[in-house]
Amino acid sequence: MLNLPIAIILSIIVLLISTGVGVYLSRYRSNVTEMFGMMIGMTQGMMTGIAIGYFAGAVTDMFIGNLVGVVIGLIFGVVFGRVGGLMGMMDGGMGGMMGGMMGAMLGVMLQYLYDGWAVTITGVFMSVIYITGMIAMVRLVRRCRVTQMEIDPVCNMKVDPKTSLQDTFKNQVFYFCSPSCQQSFAKTPEAYVRIPMSGKKLGFPHV
Repeated sequence: MLNLPIAIILSIIVLLISTGVGVYLSRYRSNVTEMFGMMIGMTQGMMTGIAIGYFAGAVTDMFIGNLVGVVIGLIFGVVFGRVGGLMGMMDGGMGGMMGGMMGAMLGVMLQYLYDGWAVTITGVFMSVIYITGMIAMVRLVRRCRVTQMEIDPVCNMKVDPKTSLQDTFKNQVFYFCSPSCQQSFAKTPEAYVRIPMSGKKLGFPHV
């Protein structure tokens, strides 16, 4: 049955796993697009916040559960969302706050409406989802490592050539993070293409 000492131990385990995953993924920062970095921040914040919030809410009350879940989720989302720049930190922080609140509400609800077995079974289920999410994120980032990133010439964001939008100018392919960047390039491509001394137009180099 889930009680305060067990909830504290489980929370510490979650914190250690999330920290380890975040530090490990920081090795691949140069291979991660900003959009992917936003997803990392969101996943770290939300999954950690949900797990911690649930454990805290299931053995305390709504105030403490929300406070602990939101603060932990916010910290992890912001810290590890930095790989996605400012947007990654913002998305990670918001995801962490939402995850912390949802986890705490679920824990408190089960604590007051059902018996201890419901709390324990749901805790196991939440732990499985959390671990699965962490493993999936690591696999995605490792797969991203082998992909040669391109630079969006409009906003200078790193993009995956396999999934990004494309356009051709002067027999050279350019890659874009969004339709708006692609449209801006199509209107005045010369404004986004480097012109070396030889006069030959070249795009931004590979990362």
